[in-house]
Amino acid sequence: MAKGQPTKAISYFQRVRPANVETRFNLIRAFLQAHRPTEGLKVATDLSAQNKDDVQLHFTLGVLLATEKQYRPAQLELERANALKPETFEILFNLGQAYLRGNEYAKAEQALNRALKLKPDSPETLYLLAQVYADQTRAVDALDLLVRAHKLAPQNTDIIFLLARVSMSQNYFEDAIQLLESGLKIAPQRADLHAALGESYFMSGKAEKAIEEFKILIQLDPSARSYAFMGLSYRHLGRFDEARKYFQDGLKQDPHNASCLFNLGYIEERQGNHTRAEELFQRALLSNPDFSEALLELANLRITNKRLQEAAQLLRRYVKVSRNAASGYYKLAMVERSLHQLDAAQRDLNVFQTLSKDSSPGPYPYQHLFDYLGNRSSLSPLARTQLDLTELTEQIQKHPDQPQDLYLLAEAYLKLGKPDEGRKVIAQLDQLSAGDYRTQTGVGVLLARFRLYDDAIQHFQTALRANPDSDDVKFDLTDAYFRRGLYSQALEASRQVSATGQQDDAFLALLGDIHAHLGDTSRAEEIFREAIRRNPDNDQYYLSLTLVQLRENNVSDAEETLRKGLARIPSSGKILWGLGIVAALEGKTPQAAQNLERAVDLLPEWPGSYSTLGAFYYQTGEITKAREVLNRFKGSNAAGGLDVNRIEEALAKAPAAPSSLREPMPMVARQQLLQLALSLADRTL
Repeated sequence: MAKGQPTKAISYFQRVRPANVETRFNLIRAFLQAHRPTEGLKVATDLSAQNKDDVQLHFTLGVLLATEKQYRPAQLELERANALKPETFEILFNLGQAYLRGNEYAKAEQALNRALKLKPDSPETLYLLAQVYADQTRAVDALDLLVRAHKLAPQNTDIIFLLARVSMSQNYFEDAIQLLESGLKIAPQRADLHAALGESYFMSGKAEKAIEEFKILIQLDPSARSYAFMGLSYRHLGRFDEARKYFQDGLKQDPHNASCLFNLGYIEERQGNHTRAEELFQRALLSNPDFSEALLELANLRITNKRLQEAAQLLRRYVKVSRNAASGYYKLAMVERSLHQLDAAQRDLNVFQTLSKDSSPGPYPYQHLFDYLGNRSSLSPLARTQLDLTELTEQIQKHPDQPQDLYLLAEAYLKLGKPDEGRKVIAQLDQLSAGDYRTQTGVGVLLARFRLYDDAIQHFQTALRANPDSDDVKFDLTDAYFRRGLYSQALEASRQVSATGQQDDAFLALLGDIHAHLGDTSRAEEIFREAIRRNPDNDQYYLSLTLVQLRENNVSDAEETLRKGLARIPSSGKILWGLGIVAALEGKTPQAAQNLERAVDLLPEWPGSYSTLGAFYYQTGEITKAREVLNRFKGSNAAGGLDVNRIEEALAKAPAAPSSLREPMPMVARQQLLQLALSLADRTL
């Protein structure tokens, strides 16, 4: 193994007798490094099953699997460790990291936030959570965390690099330059810092400095990407011969590098060699089908050659993947007009008009960004939202016709619990963008997120009139009808989704919920069982099937469903919540308390977990514990999902009663708890 020969190592590890734990760990690692994952995961599964109560083994095995990029099996082992030893920082940290690497951002955010509660000043955890936000283009949230992390660990160049990259994504190149220069004093041989610094110089108009930086980068990392950076600098300076040399050098390192292929095609196109340019653009797209610049340039060639149908297809792909889609929508509208597709042309022209109203500033001058963010990150979440509100209001007074600012202002009002003010801002946004289906859809999603379903439905209907072929809008409308309790309308809307869209897992799950609420439980069960078969590690499907079974008073089948889910997802808060309800219905009150408490720990952002536990304690005479749950809820990020004042009043008026926590709950109380659980699941899950 030390010589990098895992295949040879396998036979030696297999001959060790007895095969102790250390040897089996080494065998797993050898199989995985030898690109024999099936055999490696088989050894891991057997080892895990034979030591099901050993938290250290599950933890170590999870870390090993994550190191070898086997993220889903790693998550499962770390979930098992978390179930055996809840709320342990090291387990939550590594579990969050495994979720992040597996692109399961919602789960990563939950796990890392729980880790931060245990160690609020952990720069490594702040860094990972910032990565979660950055990957979801939540730049401000990421920057807040990274500034905190940088203060705690100013020598950590991983934090410096990510802080610079996120700043660059928001056009703060001058601020990034100072940060990257400080990072290179700490780690002068770190290639990614040189690459980011060269890019920042380039975007700030300092081309010669960028070229000097990219020369250093090529010495440190003579990869296709490094040569592409250098070639791009010369291309923008109009020095095509020098640029071509570097792009060709990059292709010697990687013949399939999309950036080098595209830029060579760009040069050929500008020099009038359209046939060669088209060939290079096609090769770039073969390497990276979502390379937006190649899609746009190839579409331009198709327009020039009057191949308009092909141009339209390329432009539709371009606007889906480009970060700056305005010009694509304009070109698409013009092509559609030439094809006599007048409705589509008007629709896409409306989108262009909205997008073009949002200013796209060039690089900002030095803004003292990190000082500002440092002050901002010290504020409470409520104070940060209030600050955002103030700044957005000032910005809109200067530029009242920018849709993005109006959207953000509406969101800030809704976060602050001011729906009327939010609606007024949305009315302004509607006046600017009434014909733009993308904006109407986005506003509808925003309104639905804050449970303003009637307003959301109106916006989805407007979007659908503008773009009647969009399955995404049809799904959003169906979901809003369902959340509003309009089940017949939801079913009717679901039937408008295309045959292809009806095969989507999220659509099928929503359809199952609709059928369950319309009383067609057999069809609902069929849908959820199929969903579980296709996605056996999705805890929501197990819970959805359970809720259907509980509506039919089929408690034993509900428990069996949940046990199957727990075997695959041992630290699922949703499944433990369901088991808490089942335990209460079966008269196992202490077990119900344990499961519902654990669900709150695992789902601290879900108001329903607190509500169920609080109601459970109230019904069992544990008023002090009910108040303690309410206090926990008030201190969580979930606060705002319930009317806290009314709950406090009810608890204050609660008569003193002996605890019945060790006794089965009365049947009436069990049914009340079940109805509460079903209602909470409908409204908040």
